[in-house]
Amino acid sequence: MSFLDTIDLLSVLSSEEKADLELFCQEKSLEPWETLFLEWDEANSMYFLAKGKIEIYKDIDWVEDVIWDIEAEEILWEMAIFWGDGKRMASARATEKTYLITMLSFSIKDMTQRHPELMKKIENIIIERESEN
Repeated sequence: MSFLDTIDLLSVLSSEEKADLELFCQEKSLEPWETLFLEWDEANSMYFLAKGKIEIYKDIDWVEDVIWDIEAEEILWEMAIFWGDGKRMASARATEKTYLITMLSFSIKDMTQRHPELMKKIENIIIERESEN
């Protein structure tokens, strides 16, 4: 069983498709307060938070404003890949020891083109997050 089998978002994919996607995934760990990415960075990956916590923040007039926290088993930075201009719209950093699965953007985009229901799930996550902020 692959780790991708545990991601509910990917439940629409077959075992073979998950195995293909896994070829374009990497594991990443972050120490507390280590930055994952900064606002305006190129969005070349989407992340699945396996364990830990990430805070999303923006610098507004030289003051960091925490927008929301991402908990284990959530995805992050899907907005910049699917609804943005390809740039990160905020910064992200770990607030505790964190483990992520990095999914390269071209591989997840390919899967959403083949599975509109996967894209619909991602769109629903984006809409929910936008309404919360």
